Amino acid sequence: MGCGDSKMGNDVAKMAGLGPPTNKTGSSVVRKKVERASKTGVLSLTEHKLEAVPKIVVEQLGGSASRLRTLDLSRNKLDKLPEQWNFPKLTTCNLSQNRLTRLPELSAALKKLDASENRLTDVVSALTASEANLEELSLSKNPSLGTGNLWPAVALLTRLTSLDVCGCGLRSLLDGSFSLPDLIDLRADDNLIEAIDIATKAPALRRLSLARNRLTATGIATSLLRLSSLSHLDLQGNPLTKRQFLDIPGCDDFLKRREEHRKKQGGEFAELGVCGLDDQ
Repeated sequence: MGCGDSKMGNDVAKMAGLGPPTNKTGSSVVRKKVERASKTGVLSLTEHKLEAVPKIVVEQLGGSASRLRTLDLSRNKLDKLPEQWNFPKLTTCNLSQNRLTRLPELSAALKKLDASENRLTDVVSALTASEANLEELSLSKNPSLGTGNLWPAVALLTRLTSLDVCGCGLRSLLDGSFSLPDLIDLRADDNLIEAIDIATKAPALRRLSLARNRLTATGIATSLLRLSSLSHLDLQGNPLTKRQFLDIPGCDDFLKRREEHRKKQGGEFAELGVCGLDDQ
């Protein structure tokens, strides 16, 4: 089914009253959710048309005695967050699809952060406080991050297992002298990357997606293809043909390892071909 078909199907569903439910909004709704969150530790204000975080959230759920563990403020119109951002037990935070240009200092307990599809330019100060426990980080579609000082901040996140930096205007990947020993999933599609050599920086990496960058055969390090943990590599949309890729030293090792993994997973990569590359 194409994109047009999907939209038409949604329109028909809406006319029939079968469309996806929309969130109720307003101060009374927010107040009830905050009251419930004070007991459950979970607050979702996604798609509430918020232009600012309601004061009641900070006043009743913040502070040293806060029990809030999960917070979802995604799909709003937030351009900033309160300076007094104090949720010491917060482990999961979704701030995606807003208009944020910066983040406050985050909880040291934070394990999952989604700040994708914002207007962030710098995340160094925000990530410094959360370096101890952060495991999953999505910064995708913040196109100005590539001009900032991203990698020194990421270097502090030694427990990171998943990193998404798609569409961030990046020209390099994991730039600097550091290692992320637990990183297994790295997504960096839709950037400006011309060379990749990260085997020593991500020694446990399993999945690497670099679609629609500027990689050629000379920009792919042999050490990466020989990384024993790597079993998935997406290179579609790069100025690189399948034949050129197959001529890179270490390619045979990678393809053999990928095939073994595919069989164990029941054909997970059966339709991917050779890393998404064209024959010509």
